[in-house]
Amino acid sequence: MNNLEQRIFAGGRISFNEALSLFSWDLLDLAAAADYRRKLVVLSEDVGFILDRIINYTNICEAKCRFCAYHARAGVIEPYELSLEEILSRVRELAEAGGTQVMLQGGINSAYTIDRYREMLRAIKSNFPHVYLHSFSPAELVHLAGRSNMQLDDVISTLKEAGLDSVPGASDLLVDRVRKYASPAKISVEAWCDAMRALARCGLKSSATMTYGMGETLEERIAHLDVVRRIQDETGIIRAFIPWSFSPARTGMAEVLPATGMDYLRIIAIARIYLDNVVHFQAGWLTEGLKLAQIALSCGADDFGGVLMEEVVVRATGVHLQTNKEEIIDIIRNAGKVPCQRDSEYRIIRRYA
Repeated sequence: MNNLEQRIFAGGRISFNEALSLFSWDLLDLAAAADYRRKLVVLSEDVGFILDRIINYTNICEAKCRFCAYHARAGVIEPYELSLEEILSRVRELAEAGGTQVMLQGGINSAYTIDRYREMLRAIKSNFPHVYLHSFSPAELVHLAGRSNMQLDDVISTLKEAGLDSVPGASDLLVDRVRKYASPAKISVEAWCDAMRALARCGLKSSATMTYGMGETLEERIAHLDVVRRIQDETGIIRAFIPWSFSPARTGMAEVLPATGMDYLRIIAIARIYLDNVVHFQAGWLTEGLKLAQIALSCGADDFGGVLMEEVVVRATGVHLQTNKEEIIDIIRNAGKVPCQRDSEYRIIRRYA
């Protein structure tokens, strides 16, 4: 073993340039190293999944990111807004099916005031107090603070009091060069970090995502991971890391060549090794497909994410994938793992031994 291999298998922290060198490793060797790192922190062969639902309550988004195929566009995609009654009906369907988590997602919309957010949260919590609200995004919170003339901490505290339990750390790609082209109306990398710090100050947990394959370099992929590692060192609020590939069809970046399955497996493995301060890594079946997500369970991933009752953003790009609890249990078992239904805090509700 060379020095890098020794440090990886000893559980040590690797540098930026060392992470970059992992792209040249044989995939089987890289997967084995990542799986070993998983065992150092997860300590079992359990693979979690959660019964949840994404509720996109509107597609009217002022950010109009080039990489998004879902936001309303005149003459192309009709705008819509769900009423509070329609939102509650969707939550009721989830609760009746035994689901535990709701992700409210709506993008950046100036018509949605702090009072409207608060009304939505309170209505859900008063009717379904046991449903966990893992909702909104750092970009939404930053823009809500700006248009409400409030401090970010005050916005988060207000939403927390109304029932918000945690916030997905939707981060796209944390490289300002890419963001200036793909999502110029969204927040900067530093603003994303500030939002994560504010969540930590307010006592809320989060996650971190990675949308790769938008024309970035390998160095910029590691740069994204480096931002996540540094903010996790600082705050400790990131429960999970979730990478997925960009689907260019029907977006303003349709000229970009889609990333491959090999790219995905390398990303999940390198992320597991580099992000030594994050425990859980989700296999992205929604964007990568069920078979590739199953392979990811041998490349450092330890979680299968949500059995989504409703998903429309990825579907808008032409990717139509769906599954159910029984299929996910079989997939996890066939990977040689133990399927476990979990809650939003990654506590096991039921183990399917």
